[in-house]
Amino acid sequence: MDAQMILIVDDDPDMQELIGAFLVGEGLVVRHALNAEQALSILAKEEPDLILLDIQMPDMDGVTLCRNIRNHYERPILFVSGSKQQEDKVKSLQTGGDDFITKPFDPIELVARVKANLRWSTLLTASSDTKRTIAFPGLKIDLDRYTVTVNQEPVELFAKELQMLITLARHPNQVFHPKQLYRLVWEDDFHYSPNTIKTHIHQLRKKIEPNPALPRYVVTVKGLGYKFNPYGVVEA
Repeated sequence: MDAQMILIVDDDPDMQELIGAFLVGEGLVVRHALNAEQALSILAKEEPDLILLDIQMPDMDGVTLCRNIRNHYERPILFVSGSKQQEDKVKSLQTGGDDFITKPFDPIELVARVKANLRWSTLLTASSDTKRTIAFPGLKIDLDRYTVTVNQEPVELFAKELQMLITLARHPNQVFHPKQLYRLVWEDDFHYSPNTIKTHIHQLRKKIEPNPALPRYVVTVKGLGYKFNPYGVVEA
């Protein structure tokens, strides 16, 4: 099996060297880009399995770059940033980021987060004869191709949105606490953020719900969390 490739986009050469050394030590192939221009040049030729993306860069900030490449790149994007502003974290997730890691970080933690996202990426791109289609009124999830259609129209979901939808839809009417969802989708017990779940639920509803303000499928259970309503109707 070919080694998985990681693209590191960061204007700090020392940070590039540090992150790259740990990832190469885990058997991963690493590509380096010091700015958005270099990143776009690499992406025009290759498709990395995951992108590590800094927010603050000289030619184009990471959030804008993420928004631009999400039109044609569907695999995980992890933001690695020195910014501790909650607004930056929310923006990064809203534009298609799958995770957010704050500098300075524990390299062991970074590797663990990268591996968790790579496992999901592999799952979402794999095909198996044992997989099937999950269908509900107005909504279908094809587990062979990992595609979603709403009222027979295809819907583009980012990796974490799709992972969250599959997790919920496989257990209709089961209530998931936000922390439980985070653990299942991000495979991480220690860096739970309620805003991360809230942002992804908001984005998912915008894409699959006819009226996101009155969700049919991803329903809030007040004080407890979220559940998937298999009937496709607005609950009382």
